Amino acid sequence: MKQSKKVKGKMKVNPAEVRRKTETRYAYGVILIMAFLLYGQTMWYDYALDDSIVIKKNEFAKQGVAGIGDILSNDTFVGFFGKKKNLVAGGRYRPLSVVTFAIEYQMFGMKPGFSHFLNILLYALTGIILFKILTYLLARFNAIKWYFSIPFVATLLFMAHPVHTEVVANIKGRDEIMTLLGSLIALWYTLKYLDVKEKKYLVFSKERRYLLYSFVAFFLALLSKENAITFLAVIPLAIFFFTDHKLKDNLIIFIPLLVATIIFLVIRQAILGSFTAPVAQELMNNPFLGASESEKFATIFYTLGLYIKLLFFPHPLTYDYYPKQIPIIGWGDIRAWGSLLVYVALGIYALITFRKKSLVSFSIIFFIATLSVVSNLVFPVGTFMNERFIFISSIGFCLIIAWLLIEKLPLLIKNQKTFANVLTGILVVVLLLYSGKSISRNTAWVDDYTLFTTDAYTSTESAKGNAAVAALYREKAEAALDPGEQDKYWKLAIQHFSKAVEVHPQYFDVHLDLAVCHFKHSKNMVEVDSQLIHAFKLNSTNPKVMQFCNAIYNELGDPKAKLTFFQKLYDINPKHYQVLYSIGSIYGKDLQNLPKAVEYLEKAILSNPQGIEAYKDLGVAYGFTKNFEKSIEMSKKALAIDPSDAQTYVNIGVNYRNMGDEAKAKEYFAKAAEWDPKYKQIK
Repeated sequence: MKQSKKVKGKMKVNPAEVRRKTETRYAYGVILIMAFLLYGQTMWYDYALDDSIVIKKNEFAKQGVAGIGDILSNDTFVGFFGKKKNLVAGGRYRPLSVVTFAIEYQMFGMKPGFSHFLNILLYALTGIILFKILTYLLARFNAIKWYFSIPFVATLLFMAHPVHTEVVANIKGRDEIMTLLGSLIALWYTLKYLDVKEKKYLVFSKERRYLLYSFVAFFLALLSKENAITFLAVIPLAIFFFTDHKLKDNLIIFIPLLVATIIFLVIRQAILGSFTAPVAQELMNNPFLGASESEKFATIFYTLGLYIKLLFFPHPLTYDYYPKQIPIIGWGDIRAWGSLLVYVALGIYALITFRKKSLVSFSIIFFIATLSVVSNLVFPVGTFMNERFIFISSIGFCLIIAWLLIEKLPLLIKNQKTFANVLTGILVVVLLLYSGKSISRNTAWVDDYTLFTTDAYTSTESAKGNAAVAALYREKAEAALDPGEQDKYWKLAIQHFSKAVEVHPQYFDVHLDLAVCHFKHSKNMVEVDSQLIHAFKLNSTNPKVMQFCNAIYNELGDPKAKLTFFQKLYDINPKHYQVLYSIGSIYGKDLQNLPKAVEYLEKAILSNPQGIEAYKDLGVAYGFTKNFEKSIEMSKKALAIDPSDAQTYVNIGVNYRNMGDEAKAKEYFAKAAEWDPKYKQIK
């Protein structure tokens, strides 16, 4: 590039350089405006979907700056669940975006509007950096106008693509934006270093600061999301494909990237442990549960084909690709083979044109490399697929489309004016369609209710999606004052909960929710019993089962119906402690049938010798039957488990008094008073 020259003490202006700078500013302005035109409406939206995990219900983020230490030293999910859960293989360590949420909370409190604004701004900045890098790398491609250049067209396609709506419109998607932004900045500073480095590699050369900037940017990208690791390949490949720098240069620029990666992996390992930590054996976090290896890989390639389909035709869009919205298929299904053949063909073409340093070859490699880590081929990601997973990869697609339009279309249309008109028409149509779809899709992200009620009718076969929208309909029903509204929402809740367990019959929590809905809506005890029994059969050791059973039947207020139901559970598992205890309690407290109460409470103790409730109730039951010695024996066994139970000391004291042993009675009354002062009045 020609430099400006001084003439008679003044700087001579280079018109070409001035024009280039002006055009660059125009491009930046268009990208910035485009980001806010597409996503500006989201600044009035609430939190939605995974925003609860990282912001709304994340106790670390809600501590503000004080919570940053906990954010940096724990699995990303701990701030939400309160403890580490092995929900997905190897855990998740993505603290940087959560740190930004903590800072926002410190400054503004719960203000989703500002968080949405920041997402849009970061998205615009990502587009600007992308355009800047592509302009540098693709300098060899000529364009009739700057706005018909491959860098600008590719960037516009990237900015407008509807498949990015989840990343930008969902505040949680900031981790994706920051990952790409950090990786691109690392690439930019790598290019800066190669541009301005001295001919001799001096150890303390001032140009080395660019390597430091590259290291910092890449490390921050990794802290945003592990996907950045793919740029270990992307950055050297970009240097190889689009510059004339030697292998030695590529090796030097690789060092800070590698060091950043090693430091990140060491920190991650120290905090999370092994990448191959066990995953909860539950379909919602392990979509291939029960599938054969053959079916697993056939389904993976089917989803990889769906990604390409979404890039060309981004409709319908949904946040929900959970089981069984994506069906498990085998290699007998043409969709698996069709997708595999497409990727094989892309790979072969990329290899054939590799030595020619073809832009298409680079774009294909970029697409496959950045998609690989979220494809389920490298390690399980906890779901079949997700639109945000191709946020970074879509750059490769946009580059190929831009290349076809700018480089290949002129081969079909020789007249430059006609070509410009046709190209303008194509870009206007495509960008309008993309933008229209992006804006309309954004409206689904207003809040959880809007998102779930919208996508439930797209992801009709998703157990998770149906359960999520059903839970919101249940909340609506419980809050409604109008009987007609209540009835409508209860029916919708039952409809979607029923669909969830139809899709996933082992969905434990949903069986319990469905039981509650049937009870609240119509007291349909046949359906209530059916769902509770399903849940009991699935996981009888989960304490939630008995909590729901007791809560529902206590509210029903019919002891005989309750006894009949618990007898059904007894028939399924006659050694279940809580079932035996509940039956004994019903006989004793509700039906005053003390012999039967004693019978089942004794069985409960045999089932669980540490069952303190059964010992205490047996103590009371034996006392009522005037078997004071047995009552004292059972009560003392309860105290052996919990010596702080003041009421049990009182019961023992009453038994001793009934036996005529006043000294012992007062001794135990005094012990009761030691644990609870309210018993001091007992004489």
